[in-house]
Amino acid sequence: MKRTNFWNEAASCGVYLGLLAIVFDVIGFYKQHALLSLLSLALFVVLLTWCMKTRVARHATPSEGYSYGRCLGFMVAVMLCAGFLEGAFMGVSANWLFAEKYDASIGESLAILEDTGFYTSEMLEMMARMLHSPLVLIFSTMVGSAVKGAFFGLFIAAYTRQEPRPFANNDNLE
Repeated sequence: MKRTNFWNEAASCGVYLGLLAIVFDVIGFYKQHALLSLLSLALFVVLLTWCMKTRVARHATPSEGYSYGRCLGFMVAVMLCAGFLEGAFMGVSANWLFAEKYDASIGESLAILEDTGFYTSEMLEMMARMLHSPLVLIFSTMVGSAVKGAFFGLFIAAYTRQEPRPFANNDNLE
């Protein structure tokens, strides 16, 4: 059985999920549609399940299995890595690559907040500055991805976990 580093495997799966999120973020700058969001969610769940199933297949042992908690922990680690990648991309796209489109989408959200009357103009300016800060984007995307991974991980971990075999050490008894 080949053992590798937990974080190396989490990062490699996180790259796949992060790239998927980046593709749908770029598409979202140009086209907003409910079917695209649904397709993004479906691909995310399928890819996260595939990553977890390959992890369990590599690291589960007959005597110990691969527990629900280990599955859930791995998925949260994967999503932290994916969130870092997506947040870094969002920082670059918000300030350079897609600055106009990002400003337009943020402007709509800030206009809605301004219409509520709860926020002063100074507060809205500070929010606009924070929404362009790469560190804020990276951190908030990592937290959001970890929460998303933990939520979907609750179900995926129940599906992909592997219970230990009760008589794994006594295979020769017949």
